[in-house]
Parts: sequence; structure tokens; C-alpha cells
Amino acid sequence: MNSRMKRFSAAAAAAALALAAAACSAEEADTGSITIWHTGDASQKPMLDAVGALYEEETGVEVEVEIIDWADAHTKILTAIQDQDGPDIFTGGLSWGIEFGELGGLVDLREYETENLEANVIDGLWQSIESPGGELYGVPLNMTTYAMFYRSDILEENGLAVPTTWDEMDAAITQLQGAGYATPFISTWEPIGWLDWFNYMYQAGGSLYSEDCTEVTVDSPEVVAGTEYWAKRFSEQNVPTDQPDISGFAAGEYVFATGGSWNYDGLAVGFPELEGKWSSAPLPAGPANAGSFIGGNVMGVMAGSDNPDAAAAFIDTVYSDEGVAAMLDTAATNNVLWLPPRTDKVADTHLDDANKAALTEIFETSVGPPNCSGWEPASPNVQLALQSIVLEGVPVEEALAAAKTEMEATLQ
Repeated sequence: MNSRMKRFSAAAAAAALALAAAACSAEEADTGSITIWHTGDASQKPMLDAVGALYEEETGVEVEVEIIDWADAHTKILTAIQDQDGPDIFTGGLSWGIEFGELGGLVDLREYETENLEANVIDGLWQSIESPGGELYGVPLNMTTYAMFYRSDILEENGLAVPTTWDEMDAAITQLQGAGYATPFISTWEPIGWLDWFNYMYQAGGSLYSEDCTEVTVDSPEVVAGTEYWAKRFSEQNVPTDQPDISGFAAGEYVFATGGSWNYDGLAVGFPELEGKWSSAPLPAGPANAGSFIGGNVMGVMAGSDNPDAAAAFIDTVYSDEGVAAMLDTAATNNVLWLPPRTDKVADTHLDDANKAALTEIFETSVGPPNCSGWEPASPNVQLALQSIVLEGVPVEEALAAAKTEMEATLQ
């Protein structure tokens, strides 16, 4: 049992009381409604509405959901924090919880009835959502992760197995290029962004910061090795630096495509003629680890909320069996893949068995962004340093030194 589970050994027993706790919290609240600002698009609103209807039925507290665009959300939420005039709950990028919490804009969810959260947030995300001081300012609402999609029919035609390591992937790419596939491999999620690079950095055994967040470690030998492998894909394996459309994968121009979990529905719905010709798997493991970057929305309770008890209780309801079921049922009705914050519920999605198994395996080794203060403002400049390797030929060590300078400037 790890240290986190030891600290919260009573969590599993408390999970069964989640809805009852939500009802009690709401009864103590001063107002009869809570408002959520959800960063995303309109296709995600029905899932929030569904769990909101469940919560209202259980507690009498009305839940109002407003969609805000990713382009505007960060600034809008910061302004709301400064003015103490915003929603009861926000959702946004995973690292926003710690960022906004340390500005005094969010409450510590551990001060409320949120035992259900402690029992069900996966280990790979605790390093992203628990602040260095131990506060829990936000928890995942939903999840996205990198997966590797592959054309099973083309692999079979060429006598290839699904690659599980870097070496196996390199060998497969070489063989496929020899068979006439000019571009066997693509990345459909920010190919030269820090998100894609993060996978290889981690798989090589690297990290962005020391565990206690006191030191930037982006120039370590492990990070250098992961970065060199990441960059080699563009310089030696003809991986496009832009973000190619998945239609090329469907047309058979590409054999492997790494990308976000939204591609499951994109392929199944957009290209029904491919049924039985593709599947998914974890990203090939590096010399140190298997692993994929995990993202999604974090949700937290605003410090200026008029109804923090009810807001925290609503978040706990999102993690209940009933809450997850309401979201998944609605997602299935709307033909949308919704990956709930509880990975034990992946089996309840509408994916086929093979892809459910792949996602379950992926989540076992998925990791999120660092929880160190300062990563959010540093990340755009780190991305520029990484892109200079691919687009300008800057040596890896030089680019990582520039990234380290940017990260040290914002480390608090």
C-alpha cells in the first residue's frame, strides 16, 4: 500500500456515503444553486448536465453549466479570482488547479466532504493535482491520454507485430519504409509541442523537476536521451512536424498514429469502412518506462463561491458510481467518448473490448503534468526551446539549457 493510500485508508468505506454527504452538505448551504464554468466545447455539456440533474434530484440544489472557450478561459478565471466574482466551480487545464489555488483562488477540497475523491483519483494524476504543500485544489473531471493507433491489416500484410518498445518501433518503421510507406508514423496531437515530447522524456526516465519541486531537472542525461529520440523521428523517420489529419491514417498513407483518446470516436464514426482494420495500444516503452501523458479537465471550487459546501459535494458526486453512470449513459446517447475520472469505469464506455483493454493498460502507466509552481507560465517558452531543435537545428543540450533557464525563472 503506497503512502497516499495509507493516509486515506478510510476512503473506500467513505465512498459509499458520497451521495448522502452531498445531500447533507447541500442542506447546510446558503443558496439553492451552483454555477459551473466548464472550459471546453458544447459537446461536453450534456455529461455535466446529466450529473447535475442527478445531484439536483438528490439534494435540491440546481446546477447551472456555462461553456467557456479554451482560448479565453485562463484569463477569465484569473479575473474572476481577482474580483471574487465568478462561478462556484471551474474546470480547466490540469495544472490550473495548483496555479489558481496558490493564488488563493480555490478552496482545499480536503476541508470538505470529498472522501470519494481520495479513493478514486488514479495514482498517475496525484503528482499533477496535489500541491507541493499537500493541498487538493482540484481533481480531474474527465481524462484524455495519448494512445497509439495502428492499421492492423497493414501490419499483418507486412508480417509485423505491434511494437511495444522504441527499438521495435524503429525496426517496424524501417521495414515499412522499405515496403514503400514514405511516412509510416505520425503524431496527431502537437507533434512538436511539449505534450508529445513529454512522453519520450518520461519514457527515457526523465523528469522536469525534482520530486520536491526545488530543482529543475530538464537537462538531465535521461531527458537528453528522450529528447534526442523524440527529435530523431522528424530528422530521420519523416514524421511530419505539422498536425496531420487522421484521414491519412484511414487512407493507408500512415500505419501508426499517436494521438489523443478522442481519435477512437474519430476513427469509428468518421471511417466506418475501417472496421476491423485498426486498433490501439500503449505507446512503445522507452529504456526506463512505459507511459503516456494524461490530460483532461481539472475541476475545483472557487474561493469566492457562495456555496462551497454544495460545490464540493457536487464534485464528490461526479466520482460516485451514480455520477459516472449518468455521464457515461449520456455520452453513449450522444455518441461521444467520455473518459470519466475513474479508470475502473473504462469498461463501461462504448468502445470495443480490444480498445477498452488498451486504454485500461495505458492508464496504468499514464502520468500528468508536474505539480510544481511555475510550470504553467514556463511551458510556452519551454515549447519554443523544444521546437528550435526540430525547426532550427539547435543542439539538444543547448535547447534544454534554454528551457531550464525559463523554468528556473518561474520556479517558486
